Parts: sequence; C-alpha cells; structure tokens
Amino acid sequence: MSERRKDSAKGESLIFKRSVLTIAVLACIALLTSGLSLSGCGNAGGVQLGSQAVVESATGFLDACGNLELDKVRSFFTQNYLDENQVPDPITPDEFDAAMGTLTSYRLDPDSDVSLQGAQAIVTAGLNINGKGERMETLILKLDGGTWKGESFTAMDWSIKPKTTPPSGDVEVEQSIRDFVTACIDGKTEYVFTHLSSEYKEKHHLEKAWTSAEFSGIFGTARSYSFNPQDIDVSGNRAGVDVTIEFGTKGNLESQTSRVEVVREGKRLIDSFPFFIY
Repeated sequence: MSERRKDSAKGESLIFKRSVLTIAVLACIALLTSGLSLSGCGNAGGVQLGSQAVVESATGFLDACGNLELDKVRSFFTQNYLDENQVPDPITPDEFDAAMGTLTSYRLDPDSDVSLQGAQAIVTAGLNINGKGERMETLILKLDGGTWKGESFTAMDWSIKPKTTPPSGDVEVEQSIRDFVTACIDGKTEYVFTHLSSEYKEKHHLEKAWTSAEFSGIFGTARSYSFNPQDIDVSGNRAGVDVTIEFGTKGNLESQTSRVEVVREGKRLIDSFPFFIY
C-alpha cells in the first residue's frame, strides 16, 4: 500500500462547516465581551485588544462567501479594493464562482491566525474550496470609518471571468469528472459507487458502496485535484483527460497523475479511475 494511504482514516478535525466557528473563536469573543483577562486565549500575550472586531468581521465575511450573500461580500471591501480589482456591482454567482469558487468550510483560530498592526489586521485562514482542497489564504483588513474592511484577499482573483461559450461537447464531461473527484475527496461513497460504469463495477466485482473505512483503504486522503478542461478528448461515447490529485497531509504531499475516462450510459459515468488501489 502506498505511503499516502496510511493516515487516510484521520479526518481534518479543525475544519468546520460554513457559519460555524471554532470553540476558540467563541471562547475568545465571550471573554472580550465580558472584559475578562485574555491571557489564556492567545499566544504569550493573549489576543490583542480590538481583535474581537477583527474576528467578527473576518468570520462574517467568510460566512457570507460560503452562503453566497454577495451584496454582503461586496460591502465588506474598501472602496479602494473595489476600484483596483474592478469588482462587479452587483456580483453575480457566476462571477463570484470564477473569482473564488465554492467555499464549503473554513478554519480560523484567533489565537494564532489574527495579527493586529495598528490600523491594519492580518488574518490567515484555511479555506476549503470545492474541488481544490484546503488552502491557507491571507485576508488583510484596515480600519475604514471605524469598521474593519477588506483591503486584500489572496483567495479571490477578479481578473478571472466566467466562461461564456465553453465547448458544448466537453462541458458535461468536465462536470462529471469534477463532481466525481470531489465526491472521492469528500468521502461520499454512495455517490462514487452510483457514478461508476456498469463495466467498471463488473470488472472489479463491486456490488455496493464501500464503507468509509473501506474507501479510505482504496483511495486514501486527498487534498486537491486539477486538470485542464481543454485537454479533454471526446471520441464517440467515450471521453478522457489526465487528472492530477494531491494526496497526503500538509508538509507530506504526493501528487499522482493518471488518465480518467468516462463513458455514456444514459449519463456520463466513470469508466477508468486509476487512483483506486485494490
């Protein structure tokens, strides 16, 4: 068994679904509100005075991103950011998806992820973007009229525009592969099983979906994936493309590239997925 498989059963325990903060966030906010000492809430000196507002602003912004409250997302940024990045007004879901993607969860610890530097605050957070795995991103805020607002955010690139006329023959294939790999990363075994071709299931003697433990053994822990949609090769009833998946844990990652193939059986189903180890 490959080294990348050994810790596959261990979850990312510090990742929380959208709109839910870590216990540390809640504890520190409670202490800040009550006026008690913060020496136990941070590094050697504890969370700095004023960080409550920074944490509330940052988490409110990330919640808005996850919940697609796009007016709120736009209102979070300074006018300078909006002008320099030519942020659309209003922001459409397609424009937001192109700039950032779908935020499914985030990890933010005020003890170690918030730094105050006068009228500027630096926040680092682990963002789980659908199909891309978790990435550490940096959010810079500044005091603007007494409110902490975003001046820079590494997770967004507004120069990327939504696709307008993608090749119609490849769109279905691209989405099928993205949905399947994302389901693998998220451990959704029922989805994975039902989106394998009948020939694949017969070849590997698959009669029902795997348990979580079984799936960990054949797939392992994956953090992200990538492929170039322009490289999708469609030939009659079949299509394929080279996909790269990053396995392992932070600091011990391994990339593997293999060709994934799909076949049409009423809908596009995965017919070849070499990332599974039996």
